Amino acid sequence: KIVTRRQWEQSSHPYIFFNRDQASITFVGFMVTQNGDLIDPAKGGILERAIVSQQLYAGLKLNRVNFADDYRVWQKDAMIVKVGTVMGLDFIYDPDPSYVLTVDNLIKILAIQMRFRCGIPVVIMGETGCGKTRLIRYMCDLAKQGIQDRKNMLIIKIHGGIMEDDVIKFIEQAEQQAVENRKHKLDTVVFFDEANTTEAIGLIKEVMCDRRINGRPVSPDLKFIAACNPYRKHTEDMIKKLESVFYV
Repeated sequence: KIVTRRQWEQSSHPYIFFNRDQASITFVGFMVTQNGDLIDPAKGGILERAIVSQQLYAGLKLNRVNFADDYRVWQKDAMIVKVGTVMGLDFIYDPDPSYVLTVDNLIKILAIQMRFRCGIPVVIMGETGCGKTRLIRYMCDLAKQGIQDRKNMLIIKIHGGIMEDDVIKFIEQAEQQAVENRKHKLDTVVFFDEANTTEAIGLIKEVMCDRRINGRPVSPDLKFIAACNPYRKHTEDMIKKLESVFYV
């Protein structure tokens, strides 16, 4: 039984990105005081004391690093520039004006990018219809830099009828698409939607965590994201009702 579970909304998400231009740094999700203390701007508490030395603080200030920039008041255009800079995009634009890019969505996109860089599997958990797929699609559309004919997001909708052979075939198709996207210096994102609804979950784990499929390495140009529904603990009454469905 899980007694304590860390919630995204109740946690701080400070990020420091060394941008792909190799000449700039992006700070999101925190502030630093003159004493070098790391501050959570949402709650006002100190996350860590003396995280920045006085010498480093002074040097970064001379390089026009704004430690007091409050990300909570950024407009959509400013957030797109931040994401585009982190992703190393040459052409930054809004691929979907109808999409509401909130600060929470911004931090989630940056969290995904951080995990992509570090080779950490990405798993998104949320209720059906909360916007998981739309968020990933917006991020991938940003990466296309205005060229709509590029296909850099491949979705496999997982359900009880998906078997291991289906996953293997899908990964092989994704690897073929990755070869084409590599010519444009574009990553290919494979999205396992509702990944925890199939018997092939072991193979999906092998692909995402071990980056192998049936023992062979998976293309390094593929980035994997899985979505799953939240964990629910059924009551005894609900368990009996579910079990009674299968009784004749």
